[in-house]
Amino acid sequence: MKRLKVNLFVCVIAAVLIPLLLTTAVAQAQAAPWTVVKSANASSEQNELLAVAAVSTTDVWAVGDSHTTSGAFQTLTLHWDGHKWSVVSSPNVGTQLNGLNGVTAVSTSDIWAVGQFNNGTGQQTLIEHWNGTSWSVVSSPNVSGASNELLAVAAVSTTDVWAVGDSNTSGVEQALIEHWNGTSWSIVPSPSPGGSNDLRGVAIISATDIWAVGAFFNTTSNVTQTLIEQWNGTSWSVVTSPNPSSTTNLLEAAAADKSSGQAWAVGEFSTPTMIDTLTEFNP
Repeated sequence: MKRLKVNLFVCVIAAVLIPLLLTTAVAQAQAAPWTVVKSANASSEQNELLAVAAVSTTDVWAVGDSHTTSGAFQTLTLHWDGHKWSVVSSPNVGTQLNGLNGVTAVSTSDIWAVGQFNNGTGQQTLIEHWNGTSWSVVSSPNVSGASNELLAVAAVSTTDVWAVGDSNTSGVEQALIEHWNGTSWSIVPSPSPGGSNDLRGVAIISATDIWAVGAFFNTTSNVTQTLIEQWNGTSWSVVTSPNPSSTTNLLEAAAADKSSGQAWAVGEFSTPTMIDTLTEFNP
């Protein structure tokens, strides 16, 4: 009987303390604030970071561009080693413009960054690869006679990487999707609805379930509408997506959870008085 009373007492104490401890732990986790972490700059005038990807807590990459009034825009790659951010040298093939808009990490020795460059003869796609030692330019295709740019990139594996953006011919933008098969990059046909359209974000659930998001101009309603396309392992197709605004709706980025198959897309839409955040969800 004495042992029974002791066990009952312990159970009561545990029942009281465990919820209190869990509540405190959750509150502390939720209360953890964002802080500014000192980062490096390549230029004394203008620097910006547009995308980030993490391999681990001690291996993170951020990309963008830097600029001085006396020179062209230059690619900018920063690396976090767990203690500090530092500038890592990256190639610049353009005499007038170089920039990186997206980055994805397959492994510590397999990182891809995408963007654009201009040599004075038109803007072209720019793809760079980190092999664990240095960044190098990897040849990428372009739509002939157009201005081309890549805005986002995501990887399934080391032999299955996707990049999205647009090509612009005489002021008309068309969605641009490129694929890495382990050997080379190639343009993959994709729908281009409306008078003008582009893709700004890409997210991967599996090799046969990939989402790309952006916007297109509906020439019938004269409304800029959200654009979502899906890869099923064989081809890209447009998937209907909501448009809360009667004037402008844009999707800028996408993310997906591989375990649940859920996907998110974010951007903005306009109202008569302001520009609102826009989030869309696929369960």
